[in-house]
Amino acid sequence: MNGITGNKVATRRYSQPPIGARVLAVARSVFVKRGFQEAHVLAHWPEIVGGGLAEFSAPEKLVFPRGSGDDGGKARRSGATLTIRVDGPIAVEIRHLEPQIIERINSYYGYGAVARLKLVQGPLPQKPRPRFRRIRALRPEERALLAQGLEKIEEPSLRDALEKLGERVIGAERRR
Repeated sequence: MNGITGNKVATRRYSQPPIGARVLAVARSVFVKRGFQEAHVLAHWPEIVGGGLAEFSAPEKLVFPRGSGDDGGKARRSGATLTIRVDGPIAVEIRHLEPQIIERINSYYGYGAVARLKLVQGPLPQKPRPRFRRIRALRPEERALLAQGLEKIEEPSLRDALEKLGERVIGAERRR
């Protein structure tokens, strides 16, 4: 067949791949340069070491010894050194907990990927703080206008929810 069915011409529809797939492909090359074949350690660092230690530390680089996994990447590479940037005196605690941290990382990977930790002291990158808008009290004329717009709504729970929403929208202070 030549693509014509009856009087209609068959058309193909192409869809774009998900943006997440493209971002992952671009980010993967950066992770590989830093030694992270998989970004799991970076993404799940707080779950691996716990929230208290993750707040003052961040994995930077994973370096495998020469000759490990030189068969084209088919075998699992092991014996790596994980470089961790630490902030402040938490380095002493991380050094003390090194065997447990290595065990947790390796159990996360499912094999002995990491053999030792290398600590580098220095400031951690600033984490973005959530931006909250300040909500001011409504002026009497604003409150009256909001009440006038909501008087036609009969269901009390819906009216209350819309009133709260209206207060937040109208009372939100805009930053310039």
